[in-house]
Amino acid sequence: MNNLEKITDLLSTLGVASLSGYIGKNNLHHISEAEFSIEATFLSEILLIERGFSIFKDKNIRLELLGGLGKAELKRILLMDDFTIEDLKKFNSFSWGNNKNSVRFLDLFNIGSEVLESDNKDLPPILRTNINRPLYKYQNLIRKKISHFLWNSEKDRAIVHMPTGAGKTRTMLESACDYMRSIKCSNYVVVWLAHSEELCEQAVSSFNEIWSALGDEDANIIRMWGGQNTNNIDITGPTFIVTSFQTASNMLSTNTDVRFENFSKIKNNCKLLIVDEAHQSTAPTYKNVISLFSRHETKVVGLTATPGRHHVGQAEDETKILADFYNNNKINIVNDTGDEIDNPIDFLTKKGVLAKATKFTINSPSEISLNDKEMRQMERYLDIPVSVLKKLGEDSIRTNLIVAQAVKLNLDLNFPTIIFAPSKDSAITIAILIKLRGVDAAAVTGDTPTYQRRQSISDFKEGRLPILVNFGVLTTGFDAPNIKAVVIARPTTSVVLYSQMIGRGLRGRLMGGTDECYLIDVKDNIINMPDADQAFVYFDDFY
Repeated sequence: MNNLEKITDLLSTLGVASLSGYIGKNNLHHISEAEFSIEATFLSEILLIERGFSIFKDKNIRLELLGGLGKAELKRILLMDDFTIEDLKKFNSFSWGNNKNSVRFLDLFNIGSEVLESDNKDLPPILRTNINRPLYKYQNLIRKKISHFLWNSEKDRAIVHMPTGAGKTRTMLESACDYMRSIKCSNYVVVWLAHSEELCEQAVSSFNEIWSALGDEDANIIRMWGGQNTNNIDITGPTFIVTSFQTASNMLSTNTDVRFENFSKIKNNCKLLIVDEAHQSTAPTYKNVISLFSRHETKVVGLTATPGRHHVGQAEDETKILADFYNNNKINIVNDTGDEIDNPIDFLTKKGVLAKATKFTINSPSEISLNDKEMRQMERYLDIPVSVLKKLGEDSIRTNLIVAQAVKLNLDLNFPTIIFAPSKDSAITIAILIKLRGVDAAAVTGDTPTYQRRQSISDFKEGRLPILVNFGVLTTGFDAPNIKAVVIARPTTSVVLYSQMIGRGLRGRLMGGTDECYLIDVKDNIINMPDADQAFVYFDDFY
C-alpha cells in the first residue's frame, strides 16, 4: 500500500460527519446535489484532492487522528499514566513541516516521511539543469548570435568566423536546429553546401546526432554528392540536404527533367542555406550555386576560418567582394561575457580549445630564381607558381632536411606528424625516404586511389601510421585530433591556404586533441609569406 492509500484509509477512520466538516462548503454542496452515496473513503479522497498531503497542517485533524489511537497507545506515546485533552493538544502543538515532530507523527500511522517533501517551501528555490554534451560558452554565444540573425535580422546573409578546430559545424547545426523547430510549415529544406566528400559526410553525421536530440519531428537527410542517386526527391517533413558544389552545379546545368525538377523542389522550399568553407563563395561556380539555390526568403550563413580571398601583398578587391556578398555581416567569437576580443586564437588556446602552437623554422638552403614567365605569374596571382613548387620539391638537400626533421619528431618525441609537400612527386619522395630511414609513412595526393587514400588516413588517425605526407588533399575536411606536429614544406602567400594547413594541428585537448602542437615552417627565399599569429584576424577590417 502506498502513502496515498494509507492516508486515505487513515482519514476514513474519522467518519462521514467529521470529514464533512473539513471539506469546503462549495464542494460539499456539489456532492450533496449530485446525490452520491456518501462514504468516508469517498470524502477522504475529496479532502485529499482539496488539500493534498498538507491536510496534516490542520491541528484539528491531527488531534482527531491521535484520539483514535486509543488510550493505551496514547499513554505509551505521551509517557503518561493518565492524560487530559490539554496534554494531547500540547503534544500536537508543533508546526507541520520537514521536522522531527512531523516525522514522529507520521511514524505513528506507518506513513513514510517522503510526503513531507511535497511542501514547496521545503524544495530548493534554485535548480541547475545538466544537459548532455552542452556547447562551450563561446560556442553558445555564437549560436545565439546566429539565431538572432536568423530570426531578427533584416539582412539575409551572414558569415561566421571561427578557427579550425573550434567547432564551427556543431555550433552552426545547433542554431540551425533551433531555427528549424520555429518554422511553421512541415515541408521545408535546409541545404548544406561543401566542396569535399569528407566535409559533406561530416555534416550528415553531425546533423543526424544533433537533430535526434533537439528535433521536434522526424526529418529526412539526403546525401547528394559523388554520384549519389537522388532522383525524385520527396520533400515531406523537414529535409536536410547535403550536397557538394560540383553536384549542385551539375544539377543546375542539367537538361534532364528529373534533375531539374529536383533542383526546383529544393529552391522553392529552401529556408536556410549553409555554406561551408565560405571564403570560396564568390568563385563563379560557387556563387551561381548559392544564388540559384536561395530565394528572397532564404537565409544564407557562411562558415569559415578565413573570411577573405586575397593573398599577402595582393589587391584587396576579392575580399571586399566576399564581404559584400555576405552583407558585411560577420559573426565573431566573443569572450564568456559576450565582449569582442582582439586575439581569438590566444583566447581559445588558454581555454584548451586550440593547442598551443610551438613554432620552429627550417631554413632551406635553396635559392629559387624565377624566370620571366614565373615572375609574371607571381605578379598576377601573387602565389607561388606550380613550376617553382616543383623545383622546390626536386631539391634533394631541402627534401632531406624535411625527412630528417620528420624522423626526429617520431624517434625522439613520438609525435604524429603531417607534412604538406610542395608537389605530388615530392610527397611520394618524402614518404619513401622516411620509410627508408626505418619510420613508417604514407603519401596521399589527388591521384592516390580512393581506397588507398582512405586507408592511409584511417591508419594515421588510429595511430597505426606515424607520418602522413600529402599534397593538395588534406587542407580542409580532414580532422585528426592526434596530430602533434605540422610541417609546412609547401610555401604559399595565401593566408587562407596557410591557415588551413596549420589548422590541421591546432585542435586542443578540450576538443579531443592535444595540449601542444609543433608548427614547423620550411623557409625559402620567398617574400610575402603569411604569419601564423596574424592569419586568423587578417581579414577582420573588411567587415
